[in-house]
Formats: sequence, structure tokens, C-alpha cells
Amino acid sequence: MTTRRTPLMDISNNDVTSTPVATGSRRKSGRAVKVPEKFIPDAPSSQQGSASAKRKRGGEDAENDASDVDEEEEESDATVESAAEEEVREIRRKSKTAKKPAAKKPKVNGTATHEGAPAVKLPARPKKAKKVAIADKSAEGLYADVYTSGELAEDVAGRWLVRYEDNGQEALTEFMNFIFKSAGCSAQVTVDDINDPDNAESRISDMQDELQAQQVTDYPLISKTKSGHAFRTALIDFIDGLIRAMHTKGVLYTEEPLMENIHVWLSSMTDSSSRPFRHTATLVALVMTSTMSKIASAEIDASAKVQRQLEGEKKNKRPNKARLADFQQKVDRNEKRKDYIEAQLKDFFDTVYVHRYRDIDPKIRIECVEALGYWILTLPSVFFEGQYLRYMGWMLSDTHAGMRQEVVKQLSKIMKNPSNHGQMRHFIERFRPRLVEMATRDSEPGVRAAAVELMDYIRQAGMLEPDDIDVIGKLIFDSEPRVRKALVGFFAENIKDLYDNRIEELGGEEVLEDILTVEDEEDFSTPRAAWIRYKSLAESLLSYDNEDQEEMPSQIEAADYLNVAGTESRFTHAAQALYDKVPDLKDWETLAGYLLYDHSAPVTGNETERALKDSVKPTENEEVILLEILNAVVKVALTHVHHSESSKKTKAEIQEAKENAARRLAGLIPSLLKKYGADPKTATVVLRLEHVLNLSIFEELRQDSTVYAKLLDEISAQFNGHADKGVLNEAGAALLHARGYEELEEVTESRMQSLWDDTTSALRKINKAGEISVRGALRNKILTELSHNLARLEQLASISSPVDSLEADTGKGDPLPIGILLDVIARGVFEDSNDETLDALEDEVVLSAIRSSMFYFMWKVKSLTDAVAAGDEIPGLDIDHLKEFQDIFTTNLIAAFSSRSTLDPVRLIGAGVLLDLYTLFSTLRPSKKSKAKNGATANAEANGNPHLQSLVQEIGPEVQAELTSIFDALEKQFSKKSKKTLAEPSDDEAPQDLDSEPEDDEDEEITANEKQAETLRTEQQLCELAGKLILAILAQVIDVSGEQKGKLRHRLQRNRSRLGHNFKEVIAYLDDPKLKAKKSHKSKAQQAEEAKKKAMKSRELVEEDEDEDDPFAEVEPEEGTAEDLRRRELLDEEPEGDEDAGVGPAGGGEDEDDDMLGD
Repeated sequence: MTTRRTPLMDISNNDVTSTPVATGSRRKSGRAVKVPEKFIPDAPSSQQGSASAKRKRGGEDAENDASDVDEEEEESDATVESAAEEEVREIRRKSKTAKKPAAKKPKVNGTATHEGAPAVKLPARPKKAKKVAIADKSAEGLYADVYTSGELAEDVAGRWLVRYEDNGQEALTEFMNFIFKSAGCSAQVTVDDINDPDNAESRISDMQDELQAQQVTDYPLISKTKSGHAFRTALIDFIDGLIRAMHTKGVLYTEEPLMENIHVWLSSMTDSSSRPFRHTATLVALVMTSTMSKIASAEIDASAKVQRQLEGEKKNKRPNKARLADFQQKVDRNEKRKDYIEAQLKDFFDTVYVHRYRDIDPKIRIECVEALGYWILTLPSVFFEGQYLRYMGWMLSDTHAGMRQEVVKQLSKIMKNPSNHGQMRHFIERFRPRLVEMATRDSEPGVRAAAVELMDYIRQAGMLEPDDIDVIGKLIFDSEPRVRKALVGFFAENIKDLYDNRIEELGGEEVLEDILTVEDEEDFSTPRAAWIRYKSLAESLLSYDNEDQEEMPSQIEAADYLNVAGTESRFTHAAQALYDKVPDLKDWETLAGYLLYDHSAPVTGNETERALKDSVKPTENEEVILLEILNAVVKVALTHVHHSESSKKTKAEIQEAKENAARRLAGLIPSLLKKYGADPKTATVVLRLEHVLNLSIFEELRQDSTVYAKLLDEISAQFNGHADKGVLNEAGAALLHARGYEELEEVTESRMQSLWDDTTSALRKINKAGEISVRGALRNKILTELSHNLARLEQLASISSPVDSLEADTGKGDPLPIGILLDVIARGVFEDSNDETLDALEDEVVLSAIRSSMFYFMWKVKSLTDAVAAGDEIPGLDIDHLKEFQDIFTTNLIAAFSSRSTLDPVRLIGAGVLLDLYTLFSTLRPSKKSKAKNGATANAEANGNPHLQSLVQEIGPEVQAELTSIFDALEKQFSKKSKKTLAEPSDDEAPQDLDSEPEDDEDEEITANEKQAETLRTEQQLCELAGKLILAILAQVIDVSGEQKGKLRHRLQRNRSRLGHNFKEVIAYLDDPKLKAKKSHKSKAQQAEEAKKKAMKSRELVEEDEDEDDPFAEVEPEEGTAEDLRRRELLDEEPEGDEDAGVGPAGGGEDEDDDMLGD
């Protein structure tokens, strides 16, 4: 197939406008408009040459031309046009043979040359239609003209009409065969078939059978090939061009049998059981109807225009009878044509649309509703009636989402025009409940978004009830961003209505004008109109937040009232969506001023001022919402500053904007913390503002260091003053953010060290208040203080190393903080106090101590690993102390979680932390990788400190049995929640303990969403413990020796295919043998090729190598597998592999590894 190439030369300007014809055209036009006033015999030579070159009269000279002016004026227009055409043909002929373009000549009737004159261009030629590639290269006739000739559809339609005038039956046969072939059917009808329209249905049935016998699964209209869209476009253009050509030539009205025949065949095809026939014929019929609707609309306009002319002529004192007769004839002709077209439209609607709008194929249904929307907008006098609109309403309940969305889109087009609102009122009243339901509860986000846009138009028309407005407004919390974006305009109007109502209540804009006028724009603490909008926004969001969540299943979940612990809440999402449509949100400093204003102060001023201040006073809950909004808009605003368009602002201006925004925000945060820092909810939100602050500004502007120091002081004060997890997390994140800037690290570290000193001092003080290792030995007040202190210590340990602070010795004989921390874990040994609140507080203290201690060991092992890597000597005394702390930790931890029979947090977290601890210390084992790379030196480092290796221990059989029982209980709990069946234990495993199965309380009283959440929670607990057990197995700290060896691995895999995909994927990390098989397969090919080339190894040796665990294989292992952990030096080689590899270097194991590495 020939493909198009880019021409070597640009010929885009090589047309009539770029040739001397343009000059001739100007010459001719000049003579026609302005005749020379007098003859000038001594004209410049250039002008004479130009005139003689452009206008020759069979040897006549310029004098004859001038003397014959009077004769030329009497020449007819036809003669002038004939001469001009003759010149054009002559010049075109010469331009084809000319090698160079003609030299530019001065203008004949003026002094300007062509160089100074604007280019003369003819109207742009219409572009040719694109060719459509088709599989049938032998295409001919009308089918080839439409799809492969590249000609305009109007030209193809015109030639077909010419053929129809010559032989109507053959032309109609050709047209119908074109339709059949466009549907993918190669069979054809004959002239005899066309002459027998009563047999059309039978003939179409035969052709349908032939098409189905070919078992065609695809047809051109739905083809996904590159030419599929072009095929559809070409078909539509041709049908449209054909109907318009028939209208222009009058064939549409004079040849009524033509339309009748086409209608009979198309209507029969649309009733076919073959989808290609139905779809293609339906599309053709719909396009014909659409084009006739356009024509009818034009005829109505033309008839109205002529009617006005007729009425105007009648009003004349002396009307022209001929003109009256002509106008009346045109009116009658237009009316007759309109009536005929409307009759055709009704026939097509009744025979095609009424049956196909509910076709089983959604593509055909979508074609129908799209066409109906077009007809209503194009020919409202016919189709904008209830009998047609009702089809739109019925299709709102279609099962196909694309169909529902298309209906809503067409209704939006109708409602977009305010002049249509009156005729749509009855329809909206009838189908409004369904439209509201689609906007709020449809399963497809695209349909909901489209329905929300339609609701906005309906609201503008005043056709929504107040309850409907509130229901739609709740979608500002929808989980889909496109739905929230579609609602922005609707919601902004809600805020505007609330604002207007509040203004009216306060006396109107004229009364408030003086009060709300702001003299100093930089003074954000004075009341202004934006404050009323902020109050309205907060009220609206709060009212929607209080509504029942069950009514809006697609909304962002709000588990707790005003739960803003996460980084993104439903209020921040709403604010981000509203940012562009509510201008007051862009002015975040004004919003901050509104929040910082002391609304509790006594109200002063006149009655109007007092009423205004009372009206804008926010409640506590509204303040939380506005703080969330402030977070969102500050983030968006600063992002916009960072991405300002360079075309509008210079780099210096952008940098200055960054600095100003950072300084203003840094100055506002301390003030906000002072006002809202007492409440954990508000303090959490304010602290989050620091995350978006660009601290690099303070690195560059040292003069602002006091502002930053003040900010750090306020953050530290919040950290010390709260025990709420949300506040501590945000304060810790702010401190961690500050540590990321090198220039600010020193001042940040000093604040963090101060926090460490305060926390450890408080811990020592609490230790002296009572027996800290015995549960119930502390008063409630001391226990609460201990809980708060440990929460802060845990947060600090997560962002900075606690080793120095927890190992610091006061020199006064006081116990080390790490020792106190480990003693607190002993409080986890359960003793029922018959007080659930006290037990919960005790457990929270133990959990904080467990997590804090684990952070200590993680930082400690990191420091040991760094020391070994650097070759530093590790004192034996340090290792002894660490081993002592390790033993105390494991002893207290095992005692805590093994004393509990239920799956409470202490038991689950304690078991997981114990597994993490053993896995953590296993990383201190020497790796073969370092041994192979560094040789004897690395080997001496690893084995020269056996004291360090004593920290690597194995979990005992009793503890392993306890961990297995916890895993059993989690399996049973999840299987019961998820209604899954567990596999029976094998003969060598212990039978199931039915009495230990957890019981579900109040299952009948919880909702379906709560049941699902509980099921997901139990699945998460099961997968977490299974993952920790697998890591411990791969780290060879459990299930590797004794009688229990291998049993835990087998137990974990018992139900791998019965408890869902998540659990199955977790257990898949035990499939290390499969990875080895895959790796050995590749190694086998490499080894075989090497043996073939070098003839040094036998097949037996290669097979022996396959069984070895080769750490140097080039296969990239899957992340998280044992091989991946070994490559990252987190695990050592398996003992089995070491035994198989031989006893020492003489066994040949290392040589084989070297050979494989060389391969």
C-alpha cells in the first residue's frame, strides 16, 4: 500500500494566488471599477511593458486601447469575463513552463509595487476528505467513491444523483449495496430486488443468513483499527451530503418514490436480528433524520423571512402584485417542503427510533439518544415536545452507564439555553427524583459528575427544591475528585445564597457598606465581607458533615466526628475543589486574620456593628473546619507561587513571592498555636501548616532566624504540652522537616536535645514515685503522667536516635532510662483489676514502652552495623550491656503477651515486636558476600568478635509454640469473619482447639460497613503476624533446629489458598525453592554452555551446582524473598546449603562459586 511522504519542496503557496494571475485580477478589477480620466501618451516604460504584457488585443497598441475607452464601457459583462478567463488560462499555461517566477512589476493604476502591497489570496480551498483504508482492495462503485477516492462527500453525492437521473433503479441498487457493504456484508441486491420493495424484508433475511454464516465478529462501525473512526466519519458525511444535495436539486421533493424505497429498505434492516445490519442502518437513518431536521429548520427560517417580506409589501400604498405573487409562491413552496420533511421525520421516528432506542446493543441506544438530543435542539418546533422528551426520561434508568451519561449530557445541552427552561419544567418535575438519585447514588463516577452539572442548570432555572439542594450539596465530600469538581459551581452558589441571606438579615449592603469598608488592606484583623463568606462556608460544611453518612455511600468516610488526624480530610478535599471558584479562599491571610480575631471579646459599637460581629462569630467546630480549609488553601496557594508562569513574572519576582509567603506563614503559625494549641484537634491542624513551609528561605535569610527560632519554640512547647498522638505526630513531623535543612540542623538539634532531656528527667522522676515494674502499683495520676511521657518518648525515638539519652548516667546512682523503660514492660503481665479504663491505660503504657524499646534496639543495631562497616572496634563492655538489655526485654516481653488469652493489642503487638527483635539482631551475622569480596580481612572482622555474634539468638521451642497458637487464633478469627473454611490439620499436627475460637459479640447489631471494616482489620492482623513469622524463618531465628524444625513453615502454608489473595501473597515469600529452581534453570544453561566450550565440567558437577545456594547468581530475585534479603546482607546462607557445599575451601564450593561468577 502506498503511504504518504513529506514532499521535498513546499508547494503550499504554489496556487493561483502566487502566480501573475493575481496581478491580472487586480488589473481587471481596476478597469471595472475606475476608468482612466485621460490618456497619458508618455507613460513610464515599466508601466507600458506591464500593460502590454498583461493585456494584449491582437496587435493593438496603447493608443488604440485609449481611443476605444468608450467602446469598452459599452461591452457586456459576459465579454469582460470571457476575456479575463482567457487571460487566466494563458497565464497558467505559461507558468507551467516557466523555470523561474516572473519578475515583480509595479502596480499599473498606482505607484506602489507588489513588494509593498499585501499578498492577494483567494479563499482557502476545502480540504480533501481523508482516505479510509479498507481490507477489500477490489472495492468499486459508490463504496470506493466514498471511502477510498479521497473526494468530498458533496461531490460523490452529486455524481450519484446524476446517475440516478440517468437510471434510477440501478443507482438505488448501487446505494443499497453500498449500505450492505458498509455493514460488512459482501452479498448484493439486484435491480429486481429493488423493484420489489414488498420482498425487502425477506431478501434482507437471506443476506443476514449469509453474513452470519461467515461468523463475522466485527464490522466496520465498531472496528478498533486506525481507520475505524474515519470510516464512520466518511459514512456520516456522505449521507448528510446526499440529503442536502437532494434538497438543493429538489429531488428530495420531486422523487418521492426514491425516499419511500430507501425508507422501506432501511427500516427493514433496522429490524434485523443481525447487529451489523441494525447498527449500520440505524446510523444511516438517524443521520438522514438529522440532516432533514437541519433542512426543515432552514426552511422554517426562510419561510418566516419571506412571510415578513410579504407582510411588508402588503403594507405599501401601492403593492407590487408581481412581488406579492412571488413572495406568496415562495411561502407556499417552503411550507410544502416543510410539511413533506416533517412527514418523513415522523415516519423515520416511528419506524426506526421507537424500536431502536431500547435495542439490546448499548451502542445503538447511545446513537439514538444522541440523535434525539440533536433533533430537539435543531428542530424544536417538532421535537421539543413532551411526546419526544419522555424518551429521554425513560432512558435515565438504562442499565448501561454510558447510556445514562449520554442522556444526562443531552439534557444538559437543552437546559444550558435559558429559553428552553419553560418547556422543560414539566419534564424536570416528573423526573427530578431520578436525576437527584443519579447525582448522589449512581455507581459510576462519570454519571454522577454529569448529573451534578445538569443539577446546576436545573438550579439556575429555579426547578430544585431546598431539600434537593442540600442533598446535592453533600457531594462536596464525594470520594471522586471529578464529582467534587463538577459540584464546585453548584456549591459556590449555595455559599452565595447564604451570604446574601445573612446580608439581608443585617440590613442590606447599603447599611453595612461603611462597616465592611477596609481602609488598610494589610490589616487582616478588621471585619470585612469575606468574614461573612467564611462563616457561611463553615456553616454549610458543618451541616453536611452532621448528616447521616448512610444516605451518601460514595462520600469520603468520616469515621469520627471531625476526625482530622490524617493529612487529608474531607474538608481539605472540599477546600481544594472550591479554591478556584471561591475568590475569598485564595486570600489565606484574610482567613488567618478571621481565625486569629478574638471573637469572644465584648462586642462594642452601634447595634449594626454588634449584630455583624455576633453573626460572623464561629463556633468551636466551625473553627476546626476553617483551620482545615486554611491548611488546604495555603498548600494550594504556595504551590501556585512556586509554579507561577514565567511569562507573567520574572524569576526575581517569583523568588520574592516565595520569601514573602514563607515569612508571613512562619509569623502566623506561632500566633495560631497560641490561640488553638490547647485543644489537640486544633493544635494538630495548625502544626500541619509547618509542613508546607519552605524552610530554605530561612537558610538564605539569616536575619529571619529569630522568626524561625520562635516557630521552633512553639512547636517544642506543643510537643511537651500534649500526649495526643495526632499532636505528637505532627510536631514530630515538623521537627523532622526542619532537620532536613543543613543550615537549620544545629538550632533544630538543640531543641530536640532539650526535649530528650525533659522526657528522660520526667521518666526518672516517675520511677521514684512507686514500683514501676508492677501492674497496679502506681496511682492513676502518676500512671497517666507516665503514659503521656512515654508517648512523647516514643515519638522522639522515631525521629532521632535515643541511644545517648537512654544510656545517659546522672552519676547519682539513678537507674538508666533504658532500664526504667524495660521495667515498664513487666507491667504487661495481665492482672484483672475489674476496671476497664484502668486496664486500658495500663496496656497503653506497656505498648508505648514496647515500641520505644524497639526503637532503641533498632538505632543501637544500626550504630553497631556502621561501626563494623567502618572497621571501628566495639568495646566488649558495650556488647555486654546490650546483651543484658536484650535479655531483659525478651523476658518481660514474653511474660507480657503470654499472660493473655485473648487477641488483645498487647498480645499481638508483643508477639510481633519479639519476632522483629530476633530478626533485627540476625543482621549482625557475617555475610558470605563480604567474605568473598574482602577476603581474609572481612572474615577476621566477622569472626574476630564472637562476642558480637552472641547477640544473634534463636527463638526457643516454647515461645515458638506460643507464637503458633497466636497465629492459629488469628486464622480462626479471620475465617469466621470472612466466612471462609479452614483446612483440617494433618496427622502429625495438633488437632484444632475448638474452645479457643474467638466469639463474636453483638454481630447482629453492627452495620454491613462495620462488618466489612472488622473483617479487613482481622485480615490485616493475620497478614502482619504471618509476614513477621516468615521473615524470622528466612532469617533463621525460628523453626531451624530441634524437634519443631520445619513445622512452623508447614503450618503457615496449610491454608494459603483458603484465606484470600492477600494472605496467599504473603505466604508466597516462603516459596524460596521455586526461586532456586528458576535460578538453577538459568544457571544450568550457562553451565552447560560453559562445559561445551571449555570441556572442564561434567553434567554431574553442573547438577551439583544447581542444588547449592549461590549468592553470586545474576538472576534478580523477587523483592522480599530470602534471596533478596541475603543480597542485602539481612540474612545468612541456609545451613543446608552450607552443608551441601562442603566443609571448607578444599571442598571446591568456593571455586565453583567463582566459576559461576565468571560465567
